[in-house]
Amino acid sequence: MISKLRQRGAWVETFFTLALVLIAIAYIRGDVYLEDVAILVATYSMIALGLYVPFIMGGALSMSYNAYLGIGAYAVAVIASKTGWGFGWGLPIGMALSAAVAVLLGFATRRLSGFFLASVTVLFGVAFTTWLIASAELTGGGAGIPTFPTPVVFGVTLNHTILVSVAMLLVWIVAVLLARLRRSPFGVAVRASRRASIAVEASGIRISTIVLVSLALGAVIASLGGSMFALVNDSVIPESFAIDVVFLTVFTPLLGGQSTPWGAVLGAFLVVLFTFELTMFKETGTLLFALAVLVVLVAAPRGLLGYASSGLRLLTSRLEPR
Repeated sequence: MISKLRQRGAWVETFFTLALVLIAIAYIRGDVYLEDVAILVATYSMIALGLYVPFIMGGALSMSYNAYLGIGAYAVAVIASKTGWGFGWGLPIGMALSAAVAVLLGFATRRLSGFFLASVTVLFGVAFTTWLIASAELTGGGAGIPTFPTPVVFGVTLNHTILVSVAMLLVWIVAVLLARLRRSPFGVAVRASRRASIAVEASGIRISTIVLVSLALGAVIASLGGSMFALVNDSVIPESFAIDVVFLTVFTPLLGGQSTPWGAVLGAFLVVLFTFELTMFKETGTLLFALAVLVVLVAAPRGLLGYASSGLRLLTSRLEPR
């Protein structure tokens, strides 16, 4: 009975979130400013969703997601502008390179945790931005790659509006898949490895393998977000992939809610709202966002969606006949 209720709830969540995404697409369609805001939210959402499995579920905090975002973006830009291949090759190449880098970095730091792991991965993220500027022949240096051909699929030119809509749908697909993954045997093992690593090892599952797979999955998601960001903007510059991006995004799942990947999406929306869009908070948006995270972590440790879910269950229990 409980499993059926959970399955029904998962389908309700899927269709409800799809309806919200379609309404948002219809609302912003044709408005260039709103479309630019939407792609910013989608990009932050993909970074936050990339963090969800290794960090929120597994407890492994890597701060190098700006590198994975940049790898995905530059893979598309370099292939589209400097080779005769179609832009579509940049997506899998960027994802494969990001996964490989994440696995190598995870293997090199496998004995580190907490502050030490975060510090090493921060240095890697900073080094990646420096490498982008230094490798002018490949990446264009500090100027980046200012433009590349507009993607065409089956004779249809993917303009700004279409690409933004695709990016928003992509966020929905990734969030839905991660929600399913969270309840899968692998997801249960990842969550258990954070609190009962000895029990997981005793069951025959190696913690190191779970961590590496989680890091690779997160890198792939972030890389996909970088590719969509590059395609929508028709250009890439190193400043877009600075380490500051990660410092903002790492708190988004904590603010939105840790019990579901949709908390990462909600948190990404709030990041953009506070730090970029509310003109009254233009100078203090980041500070207000930090204070909001602090308040939520103290008052509702499970995040905004977790708090709302608890309130809904309490209301439902009160309304049930005794």
